[in-house]
Amino acid sequence: MTKNALLRSVLTAASAGALLLPLLGPAQAAGAVDRAGGAEPADSAVYVVQLLRTDADQQAVDKAARQLVADDGGQLRRTYYAALQGFSVTLTDAQVGAYLKDTRVGSVTRDRTYRTAGRLGARPYRAAPGTGVGAGGRWAAPWGLDRMDQRDLPLDGRFSAPNPAAGVHAYVVDTGVRADHEELRGRVTAAYDAINDRAGGLATDCNGHGTATASLVAGKHTGVASAARVGSVRALGCDGTGRLEHLVSAVDWITAHAAKPAVVSLGFSGEPGSVLDLQLYEMAAQGIAYTAPAGNGDGNGRPIDACDATPGRQTTALTVSATDRSDRRLASANTGSCVHLFAPGSGIPVASSVGDRYYTQLSGTSAAAAQVAGAAASYLADHPGTPAEELDAALARRATKDHVCDPGEESKNLLAYVGPDTGRAPYAAAGASGVTAEVGETDAPSAPGVSSAPGVSDAAGVGSARAAGRGGAADAGAGAGR
Repeated sequence: MTKNALLRSVLTAASAGALLLPLLGPAQAAGAVDRAGGAEPADSAVYVVQLLRTDADQQAVDKAARQLVADDGGQLRRTYYAALQGFSVTLTDAQVGAYLKDTRVGSVTRDRTYRTAGRLGARPYRAAPGTGVGAGGRWAAPWGLDRMDQRDLPLDGRFSAPNPAAGVHAYVVDTGVRADHEELRGRVTAAYDAINDRAGGLATDCNGHGTATASLVAGKHTGVASAARVGSVRALGCDGTGRLEHLVSAVDWITAHAAKPAVVSLGFSGEPGSVLDLQLYEMAAQGIAYTAPAGNGDGNGRPIDACDATPGRQTTALTVSATDRSDRRLASANTGSCVHLFAPGSGIPVASSVGDRYYTQLSGTSAAAAQVAGAAASYLADHPGTPAEELDAALARRATKDHVCDPGEESKNLLAYVGPDTGRAPYAAAGASGVTAEVGETDAPSAPGVSSAPGVSDAAGVGSARAAGRGGAADAGAGAGR
C-alpha cells in the first residue's frame, strides 16, 4: 500500500466513524500478562490511552490519568508525558467502552507484540587475541562497511571510515547491550530499562540482538560511527519480543532525557500502531532522528509493503531495507514508498552478547537500519542540530543511486554511502592506527561452539470514534510482528 493509499483508507475509516475490536489472537492473549507485574484478570487486557488537552508535564499527566481511572475504571500502570500525553491501564471490555465515550480520550490502543527485525547467526565465534573480527592475524572489516564506502562493485578490500562521531549519542532501542564487549567497552551506558521502567543500572543483553545492532552503529571495528556514545534502551526481552506498553515508555524516556546530538536506532518491527507512530513523530519534531527497519516480510518470508509496518511506515523515519553482497534486495526485505534507503543486511559480522570477545552474524533489515544509524551519527557529528527531515535528505543525497537489484515497487533505489567523496577527508577506523582497514574474505571464521500522518488511526479498519460523536478512538490489532 502506498502512502497516499494508506492515508485515504485511514481517512475513509475516520469519516465513517468505524470502530473495530477484533477477537483476541494468541499474541494478544499473551500481551495480557505484564512481565513486570504478573498475570492480569482473565477478562481484562492492557491498553495505552492517549489523553487530549493535557500539558506535556509529568504531574499534569499523572493527575489526569488518576482522575480518568477514578471515573471510568481500570488499573493504572504507567504514564507518558514527553512524546505522548497518556497512560497504560488494565481494562475490561466494559471499561474500554467507557473510555471510548469519554471526551478527554483521544485513542485507546490494545497492547501488542513487536519483534526484533533481524536474525542472529547460530554459532558465535571467538576472535583470536589481537586480531579483532578477522582471521589471519589482521583486522578484517565487515563487508557491509566496505560496501558503504564505495560506489560500485566489486569490493576493493578497504574501508575509509567517516567522522567517528565521538560527540554523538546513539540510543539503541532493543534487547539491551553487552557493555563490556571489546567493540563497545567504555562507551555504553544503561540509559533506561523500559521493561522494568527504570533508568540506569547495568547494561546487559540476554538475547543478543541489541548488542549486535549497537556494534553496527558504533562498534570499534564493526560500526560506522566507531566513537559514538551508546545509550542502551532495553525494551525487548530475552525472547526478542517487546510490548507496545514498553516501547511507548522507551520513546517517551528518550524524548524527555536524550543528550544531543542524538540518533535512535530502532531494532524492531511489527503491525501498524498509530500511538507509537505519533510518539516517533513528536520525538523527531523535538530534534531526535531515528532509523527504522523496513521489516522482513510476513510470517512466510514474503515481503510486504513497509508502509504496513510500524515503525517503518512513519514519515519521519529513516526507513531502511536490506541488500546482499551482490546489491540485491534480500528476498524477505519489505519494499514500497516508505523505504528511504537500502544498506547491507546479509550475514553482517557483529558483536555477540555471549562474551566480550565473541562475534556472530546478523541478517535482516535491523542490520541495515543500524548501519544507517551510524551514518546518521557521523553526519550529525559534522552537522549538529540537523532536523530529522534534513538528515534524511542529506543521507539520500549521499547515497549511491540505482544500484539495488529488485528494490521493489515504489522503493527508493538508494544505497547508503559514507565514502570519502562526502565532503570531508576520510577518518581511519578506531584501532586502525591511522590507516584504512583491509577487508578479509571470511566474515565469520568457523569455531566450536506510516507511513501515517500524525494523528491518524491504523489502517486495519480502525477509525476515529470522535467522528461519530464518541470521545475516543479505538486502535486494536492482532499483535503479529513483522
